Amino acid sequence: MRRLAILLLLLLPACGKPRTPWQEVRPEPLPLAFPLKNPERGFYATDLDPFHPDEAALAEIAQNFTLVYPYGGWLPRDRALTEEELGSLKTTFDLVKKHGLKLILRFRYGEDGDAELDLIREHVRQLLPIVRENADLVYVFQAGFLGRWGEWHCWEATATCHDDAETKAWLLDELLAGLPPELPIAIRYPPDKLRYLGLDASRPPAAPLEGETALRLAHLNDCYLADPTDNGTYPEEDPEAWRAFVYAENDRLVYGGETCAINPPRTDGENALNESARAHLDYLNSEYHDDLIQAWKEDGTFERFAARLGYRISLVRARWPKAVPAGGAFTLEITLQNTGFARLKKARTAFLVFEGETERKNVPLALDLTALGPGERRTWGLRLSAPDLEGPVRIGLWFPDPSPRLRDDPRYAIRLASELPFEGGVHELGTLELR
Repeated sequence: MRRLAILLLLLLPACGKPRTPWQEVRPEPLPLAFPLKNPERGFYATDLDPFHPDEAALAEIAQNFTLVYPYGGWLPRDRALTEEELGSLKTTFDLVKKHGLKLILRFRYGEDGDAELDLIREHVRQLLPIVRENADLVYVFQAGFLGRWGEWHCWEATATCHDDAETKAWLLDELLAGLPPELPIAIRYPPDKLRYLGLDASRPPAAPLEGETALRLAHLNDCYLADPTDNGTYPEEDPEAWRAFVYAENDRLVYGGETCAINPPRTDGENALNESARAHLDYLNSEYHDDLIQAWKEDGTFERFAARLGYRISLVRARWPKAVPAGGAFTLEITLQNTGFARLKKARTAFLVFEGETERKNVPLALDLTALGPGERRTWGLRLSAPDLEGPVRIGLWFPDPSPRLRDDPRYAIRLASELPFEGGVHELGTLELR
């Protein structure tokens, strides 16, 4: 009898006090064919000369892409850059911003080699301040400058060419010191990264590297899926072990490049997609290798790549109370799923937006999108304080670019792969009554 009385007393508050009703949304995922353009991921275009920018070409690129690699335009081998050329590069950055794009940036001299070292040093001195000033418009900086195509190799070079460890170390010193820490620097050959860090470059490490510098040095692959070594990207001795090391590092590092050959069965649709998931692939050339890209378009592989390169985050469910006191505490439950090849590699703050009739409040959320790995689903229970607004307000999710000058541009905000109203970079969830 005593136990029953205690049980009734415990139940009385729950029975006597009405619970706050909740509401939720469970949107359908967007179809793969939906042209979902998101920042810092996807196929990239190449129709850009950074020293002779064509705004019409950039405007056309922006219709279908968020990333562009300036394939046109080589650095001069016989002189420093002129003030006019440096001014054109600044104009390129202005136009990239105007059209909502970001750059995959690499400077290089030619297909047959590079230039005299004193001139390379001068060009680095001239270019890095401009890049640093516009680093928020650069998705990844590919080390470049050295070797054929700026790929850090001199195989069959017919012009002056540098691919020695000392020169590579000098260049990495300059890039790491001259560019902001949030900008990844990508290099093609993984032994070069180990050598620079003072590690044994004869064999791959058993696990991803730790440390600030190691996490700034990303990988790239200009012959992705080409052959066992990806055309020399990996050493001939145990290339699979090197590939496994790079793919493990890519879980946290920006990764991409281009294909350079048809190589069945590795480049066949399902195989290429599966390896790209293991590689945590973020970006890829939309034009080269042209025969392979065309084959992927014909069999539907290209569309699946376009949907899954990098992150593809969808909202599974959002749940919140129907009404809370103005200024009062409440819980927002968010469940997200990532069906992309990779996690979001660059952190950004998530916000819950409260929009009343005349005022908007943006409340930061303790929701780290970079924690959502590929193939994962995760739920956050977020404890928030409602703003001091009157009446019903609309609430929404907002994932803006962290750069102050890009933050309010909706083209740089992440769009979830879900059937949700999306306007001004904000996903509308529903309403909340503030009493």
